[in-house]
Amino acid sequence: MNKVEVMQAAQSEWTWYRMKDVKLLMEHPDFDEHLQKWAQESLMCTHNRITSIYYKDKDKNYISGTLAINMNPDHWEDLNILHYYIDANRMITIGDNTWLLHDMSYEEWDHYILGCDYPVDGFMFVVNAIIRAFFGRMDEIEMQLKEIEFKMKENNGGKLLREIVDLRNQMTRWNVQTVALKEIRFAIEEVFPDLVKDAQTFHTLKVRLSRIQMLQTAYEHEIDTLLKIDDNVANYRSNNIMKTLTVFTVLLTPMTALGAIWGMNFKNMPELEWKWGYLASLILIFGLTGLTYWWLKRKGLTGDILDMNLEHQSKRKHKKNMPHSK
Repeated sequence: MNKVEVMQAAQSEWTWYRMKDVKLLMEHPDFDEHLQKWAQESLMCTHNRITSIYYKDKDKNYISGTLAINMNPDHWEDLNILHYYIDANRMITIGDNTWLLHDMSYEEWDHYILGCDYPVDGFMFVVNAIIRAFFGRMDEIEMQLKEIEFKMKENNGGKLLREIVDLRNQMTRWNVQTVALKEIRFAIEEVFPDLVKDAQTFHTLKVRLSRIQMLQTAYEHEIDTLLKIDDNVANYRSNNIMKTLTVFTVLLTPMTALGAIWGMNFKNMPELEWKWGYLASLILIFGLTGLTYWWLKRKGLTGDILDMNLEHQSKRKHKKNMPHSK
C-alpha cells in the first residue's frame, strides 16, 4: 500500500483515506491547508497525543492525534504508529494496521469499517481492534503470574523477585498504553456525542475498556501481593538466619570462654597438675553446652531454624494428625 487509498463507505456519505506514509497526505489534492499542517505535525510524532475540537457548527468537529502502540514487551522501542484524523465526513488513517487484523482478511476488515454509519464508528472499530490485541497480552501476563506463583510455592529466591519486578514493569507500560485509549474514548464522546450515543461500536469500546481496566487492576493487585509475600518471606529468612547465628553463638559461649581461660599461659595454673583435669574440663564444657541448649529449647528459641519448606511442614503435620489404621 504505497499510495493513498480512497474508499467510499457503503452509505456513500463518508470517505476513508488510508495510507502508510504521512508524506502522501501532504501531496494529495483532496486535503486543504489545515490537514497539511496536521500532517506536518504528525510527521515526527512518535508518542501518544490527541486533539479534540468542538464547534457550534457540528460539521466542523474533529479529533486528531497519534497512537504509539507497542506489542512486544521484550523490545519496548518497537512501536506501531497510527496517525488519525476524524471529522463528520471522513476518516484519515496513516500507518500499517496489518497487526490489527487478527483472524480477518483485509477485505473483511475494510468491509466492517466501511459498513459503519459514520467515520467515528469506523475509527472506534479500529480502537476496539487494538484493545482486542491487548487482551492477548493480558492472557500472557496471566500465564506468567501463574508460573511465578507456582515457583514461589516451591522455592522463593532472589531470581524470583526479579521476575516479579519485571512483570510489574510490564503492567506499568501496558497501563500507560491503555490510558491513551481511554483518552480517545472520552474525546469521541466529547466531540461526537449525538453520533455515538446509541452506537454499538461505542458501547463495545466502553465495555472493552472496562474489561481491560478490570484485568489490569486485578493483576496489579496480584503482583503487589506477590511482592509483599516475597518481602515477608525474605524477612522471615533474615530473622531465622540471625536467630541461627545467635543460637550457635550462645551454644559455643561456654566452650569459647573455658577454652580461653585454659588457653592462657600463666605459670601458676593449678588445673595443669590435676590428673583428671582434661576429662573434667571436657565434661564441664559439654555439660554447660548441653545445659545452655536445654535452656534455649525451653525458651522456644531453637524451633524451625532455617526450615523454610512450608509445604513439607504442612504435609508432615497433616500426616502426623491422620488416624493410624490397626
